[in-house]
Amino acid sequence: MDKITKEFKKREPWITQFTIGDTKHGGKISFENDSRIKQFFDCFPDVHSILDLGSLEGGQTFQLAKHPDVHIIGVEGRQNNIEKAKFVQQLLGLKNVEFIKADLEIDKLFPLGKFDAVFCSGLLYHLSEPWKLIQEIKETSKKLFIWTHYSTENKANKIVKGFCGSWYEEGGPNEPLSGLSPKSFWVTLPSLKDMLRQYGFTNIKIIEENPNHPNGACVTLAAWID
Repeated sequence: MDKITKEFKKREPWITQFTIGDTKHGGKISFENDSRIKQFFDCFPDVHSILDLGSLEGGQTFQLAKHPDVHIIGVEGRQNNIEKAKFVQQLLGLKNVEFIKADLEIDKLFPLGKFDAVFCSGLLYHLSEPWKLIQEIKETSKKLFIWTHYSTENKANKIVKGFCGSWYEEGGPNEPLSGLSPKSFWVTLPSLKDMLRQYGFTNIKIIEENPNHPNGACVTLAAWID
């Protein structure tokens, strides 16, 4: 077993799969051909500073970092994920990425400064109060890219803060693909649009919608403030 393979094994378990040289390491989920990366830059081609919210082990962060002349801050709530991401970053030799630990249900974004765009993929549906994050993002950037699951109308049985949706049980901090809180609130797609507009993101472009995703209906969208 070579040295890199040993180092990956020392840090198991992994969610993300990384290709180092010609060898695949880590978990089963690869972001190397993730369409969301291209969709992000198609919507916001001239960005140079990107805030990646919920960066996990850095899989999408590193794909964003391949774009020329960008600097990215990845925000992640689990310290072990940050340590894994920094390990892979060193192997990849990427200098334009920084990782910061924060609980996005509690910590504020404004100390991080302003960004050309925010990349928010796989995070919003893990939050118990997603509208609070949207409000925080408004103070951070005028451009927002989201991929998230949402509640279908037939499952939406609650209204919270004026937004329609349903509660979802999370696995908590010890479940690597779960939110940090015990439960999350999945809003419906119309309520997600209302939420974005309420906090100033009046321009909304639905890029892709999949109501039949096996893990729940999902949407990819871009939103921006004039």
